[in-house]
Amino acid sequence: MSSSIKSLLPYQPIKTFYLTLVVLTIVIRLPLWLLVSIFSSTRLTPSFTFKQNIMVHIAKIAGHHFSLTHHHSTLTLDPGDEGARFERIKPSTKGIYKGVLEDQEIKPVEIGGTWYPDIPSRPSTTTTTSDSKKKEEKKRSGVILHLHGGAFVDGDGRTKTLGFAASLLTKHTPHNVFAPQYRLASNPNCRFPAALQDALTAYHHLLHTHHYPPHEIILSGDSAGGNLVIALLRYIIDTQPSTKLPKPRA
Repeated sequence: MSSSIKSLLPYQPIKTFYLTLVVLTIVIRLPLWLLVSIFSSTRLTPSFTFKQNIMVHIAKIAGHHFSLTHHHSTLTLDPGDEGARFERIKPSTKGIYKGVLEDQEIKPVEIGGTWYPDIPSRPSTTTTTSDSKKKEEKKRSGVILHLHGGAFVDGDGRTKTLGFAASLLTKHTPHNVFAPQYRLASNPNCRFPAALQDALTAYHHLLHTHHYPPHEIILSGDSAGGNLVIALLRYIIDTQPSTKLPKPRA
C-alpha cells in the first residue's frame, strides 16, 4: 500500500469503508484459521490452544489495520461501571518527574485507576467501613500495581478489558490490585513520556496516599504494560537519590 493511500485511511468515510473490508477479510479467512487450529503442529505455536491460535490470528490482522487508521481509545475520568472502585489521582507536586520525564509539551496530568476487588480503606479515613469489607481487607496485604497491555494504543485497566486478568491476580495472591488508566500514544498529545509519567503518578499515589510501604508493592504488567514496568523500575533506580523514590518489593 502506497504512503499516499495510507495517509487517507484515518479520515471518514474512508476509515469506515476500510475497516469494513478488514472485518470481511477476517470473516473470509476464519474457516482456514479454524482448520489449521485443529492440530497443534499447524498452529502458530504448538503450545497454543485451539482458541488461542484463532484469537492470535484475528488480533494480528486487526491490530495491524487498526493502527493504519490511527484508531484510538477515548479515556475518561468518569467512574462509570466501576463506581467506587475507580479512583482519580492528581500528579505529585514533590518534584519526582525528572530527566526523561521532563518535557516541554507533555506534562503530568490527573489520571484514574481501578481497584480490584475493591478500593482499600486508607489509614487516615474517617468513613465507616462495612464489616464484610473489613474482613476482606484482613485477608489481603499489599498491592499489585498492574499496568495493562495494548501496544500503548488501547486499554484502560477497567473491568471490561482487565477484569479477567485482575480476577486471576486477586484469586491467586493475597494482594489488592490497582490498574491505572495511563495515557495512550494513539491519543493527541499523549506521546512519550506520558505513559511513564502516569505509571509514576500511580506508584507515588500508592506510597503517599494509601501509605503502602514499598516492601508491600509489587509491579506487574503484560505486553506494553510489562515494558512500562521495566521503564518505571529503571527510572526509580536511575533518579536516586534526587527523587527519593523507594524500590518496590518486586
